[in-house]
Amino acid sequence: MSEENAVKPEGKGLAIGGFVLSLVGLIFASMIMGIVLIGMATGGGKGLAYFWVVLCLGSVVLSAMGMMKLGKTGGKRGLAIAGLIIGIVATIWSVIMLMGLSAVEAGVGEGFDELENALENLEDLENL
Repeated sequence: MSEENAVKPEGKGLAIGGFVLSLVGLIFASMIMGIVLIGMATGGGKGLAYFWVVLCLGSVVLSAMGMMKLGKTGGKRGLAIAGLIIGIVATIWSVIMLMGLSAVEAGVGEGFDELENALENLEDLENL
């Protein structure tokens, strides 16, 4: 078989993209959820946390697509498999942390309401 007729492995870019996204998703997940927690304490929402879970899911999809294409064209699938495994771990970790944030929000939300009422009472006392 000559070089002209050889099939060039496709999907390497998808595998690399999925691997990089999965690493970023796993490494920065705790920091992002901490930022979301601080935002929730100041009255913000959990939009960034949902985005992060979707990013981790995207890394799984990219890695799986790269693995399938590399398998069909005879390329090496090691990077795609690593991206898939790390992406699944990152997704599970992000979902667990998001569920923890929701639990904290439900439990601490009542405490924030009490704190807000106490601060309003102090303001009323200062105005007297």
